[in-house]
Amino acid sequence: MKREAKTYRKWAVLIVLMLTISFISPVIVEADGFRDVSPAYKEAVTYLTEKNYTNGISPTLFGTGDPITRGSAAVILANALELPMNSAESRGFLDVPARAEQAVNALKHAGIIRGKSDSHFGFTDSIKRGEMALMLSHAEAYNLTGDVSRIGFRDVNSRYAEAVAGLIANGITKGKSETRFGTDDLLKRGEFAVLVYRSEMDKLTESMPKTYSALANQLKSGNVKSIKLIGDSITAGAGGNGYTIPADGRVILQDGQATYRESSKLADTWANRFRAYVERPEFGQVDFFNAGISGKTAQWSLERIDKLVSSKEDVVFVMLGTNDRLIGDLNQYEQTIRKLLSEADKRSKLMVVMAPPPSTQQIAHYQFSPESINNLLKRISSENGYMFVSHYDALSEFLAQHPETSYEDLMETKSPHPTSAGYEVMWKAIQSKLQLK
Repeated sequence: MKREAKTYRKWAVLIVLMLTISFISPVIVEADGFRDVSPAYKEAVTYLTEKNYTNGISPTLFGTGDPITRGSAAVILANALELPMNSAESRGFLDVPARAEQAVNALKHAGIIRGKSDSHFGFTDSIKRGEMALMLSHAEAYNLTGDVSRIGFRDVNSRYAEAVAGLIANGITKGKSETRFGTDDLLKRGEFAVLVYRSEMDKLTESMPKTYSALANQLKSGNVKSIKLIGDSITAGAGGNGYTIPADGRVILQDGQATYRESSKLADTWANRFRAYVERPEFGQVDFFNAGISGKTAQWSLERIDKLVSSKEDVVFVMLGTNDRLIGDLNQYEQTIRKLLSEADKRSKLMVVMAPPPSTQQIAHYQFSPESINNLLKRISSENGYMFVSHYDALSEFLAQHPETSYEDLMETKSPHPTSAGYEVMWKAIQSKLQLK
């Protein structure tokens, strides 16, 4: 199957993420003017409404907890897929209002949906999870495929098996239990928004470059004289064996009375594995500087950009966002990280953006999830042509492909820090993505 190799996509850690539908926060917040959008849905609803794929049931209500009808689902999906509606031939559904006729006809023309009969679409009928699976996984929709033999749900018959396998394999959703997918369960508007959003992010991942060769080529040519890492404790190496901040470590910057120093070069971390790689004699003299500072945010780094990144850097790696979850919402983080990445890009010949790994921390005052950071950085990198490495995806893939390895083997459970084994997976992801052989 075309995309079966992607069976790792997020599924291995979906159960621990804040966006998992099964663990919805009861706290209601304002999101794009909607009073009924909780943090679990905010990112998806914001994305879909900003793209004009859908709107609310009123100026102040998205209808998050309302069952979604087949008609509404069809309109959202047709808009998201940007199907040609004007040229779609009429399919003769007598129960489809004029406002939705082109969307429904376009989906029918593409083979993504069919009616309850030749003349009846079931426009106002609530949509079921099984129907949703068929729509989203269709080859003309998001083309989601997976291994049917790995699906053990008792309520999934042959009609739905391939579609459900596609959704599960690509991390779009999961079952209601280990043995029940919930094929006949009704779907709510907020749930559908999340599923479409995840499918959109999956499509974005597929559209981005699989590898980047620029850094490898520059290293081989001897044109890289310096590499600087900008980040927080995950860049510094917290959680890795031997992690310390030596009192005589290289000074990163001085900020008032505080002096921040480089972490130990002997710790077992992704950064030090990278350091050992670039110190190979064939690359010449490369100044490798790990400027990761524990506890810092993108906002803090932006305010000190002149101290962190000079105007003539060769290569800069940026991985920030984990701690920003404590000081603001996703919109604030987006505004900050866009400015920071723009500045780092201007000041360097090559810049690599990295998304941090997943975290199991369920702390009430975290405002958004590692999955949200991953999605946002992926979108920003795609829009601006930045080189991008996702450690969120890399660890998810590794866990899915190595069932003998547990999450706790790769990540600490009481912090967002990887273990030495997790750092090894991160370094291998960097090597693969950037073709550092």
